[in-house]
Amino acid sequence: MERLSEDTREVLFPDWEGPDKTGLTIEQTGGEIFVKEVKGESPAARSGKVYEGDQIVGATVYFDNMSSEETAELLKTLNRHKVGLKLQNKGDKSPCCSPLSTPCRSPIGTLTWEGKTRFGGSSPDIILVSSFTELLGPQICL
Repeated sequence: MERLSEDTREVLFPDWEGPDKTGLTIEQTGGEIFVKEVKGESPAARSGKVYEGDQIVGATVYFDNMSSEETAELLKTLNRHKVGLKLQNKGDKSPCCSPLSTPCRSPIGTLTWEGKTRFGGSSPDIILVSSFTELLGPQICL
């Protein structure tokens, strides 16, 4: 099967425990991250979608099996990156909700994206999504 050089694929690893256990060797070169090796009979090799030389341009991390402490720690490690948050107003479940169930507002105002794409700009470097839907579950897109 011939691959296009610019195709973008998404591969789900439901039991991710790091690149080693998934069968990937990754390396950073020139400010980018690439798959250096795909180990035979590994989850990555069995997927049929990961190839040596693939550039890793994003990742999705699902919150559904993470504690709130793990999730908060992950979010705290993301410094100075373009981040998009998908938010829901939980009404009276919000710790900062007013007695009138008015959504909390930042004193700075609203966050906006410039650009013409769905997420703003070109493609964001990191998209964080906390969507508790029955089909997809909570997730972070990186």
